[in-house]
Amino acid sequence: MIFSRRQLIMGLIWGPLLASGRSFGDLFNRRPLVVPRMTIMGASSCLGYVKAVLPQWERQYGPVHVAVSGGGSYAGLRALATGQVDIALADVMPPPGYIGVPVRRYVLGRLPIVIVAHQGVGVKQIACDQTRQLFHGTITNWRDVGGNNLPVVVVSRPLSSGAREVVQTRLMGRSQFSAHSIIQLSNGAVIKTVADTPGAIGYVEAVMPLWRVQIMAVGNRAKPPEKASNRKLYAEPAVYIRRETRALVISLAEYLANDPRRPRFGIYPLGSEEGSPC
Repeated sequence: MIFSRRQLIMGLIWGPLLASGRSFGDLFNRRPLVVPRMTIMGASSCLGYVKAVLPQWERQYGPVHVAVSGGGSYAGLRALATGQVDIALADVMPPPGYIGVPVRRYVLGRLPIVIVAHQGVGVKQIACDQTRQLFHGTITNWRDVGGNNLPVVVVSRPLSSGAREVVQTRLMGRSQFSAHSIIQLSNGAVIKTVADTPGAIGYVEAVMPLWRVQIMAVGNRAKPPEKASNRKLYAEPAVYIRRETRALVISLAEYLANDPRRPRFGIYPLGSEEGSPC
């Protein structure tokens, strides 16, 4: 028997379908694979760690897509409260009632914050009162603290930053940052601005190599502690999720809170030391 090309093609299509007991319409009625999606938003200090360890978790759970973005601690918490994200990253404790919905908090650890200055300021140690006055704008030239004749340029973070909250609470007290501060949205932007701006002073969470800047010893210490984990000025980054949420979200939150690679990204186990470096 001789078959035409059309008959041959139809046989190739219908043969497997008839053998499986399915109809031709099944080819068009199959549902596409739905890939679970999650969103994470918040403190930029945690993004490097989260993005580095996330692929391993994704491989464990098969097809899943997780979108990660910064924006600051308070922005992440607000997005969690309004249901825009599944997980918020925050390195500051939110004020009572700020989130407005029941949440679970998973502490990641201790994240040291260091005071940094341009390498040309001519001084490596400053007293606590001097630090406050430099950031406030009361001291306007580095020669007034024993340094070089350079105008002081203050570099700070926005109000949504957890690092700013920590520095304000534990170091600045009632003193406010200079109204002429240069505001940068991330640790990386602060480091670059301080390194490139003669006379600049700022603060960063120690989650990256602090190249091309002078790490300042603040207070009575002769130098900063050799171990970053021993610095008293620190944030406590945490993962926040809604109390009622998907099991997949809970799994990821617990994974982030327990991954042993956290110290590689500047997040150390919580210690017993408390309070201000001053």
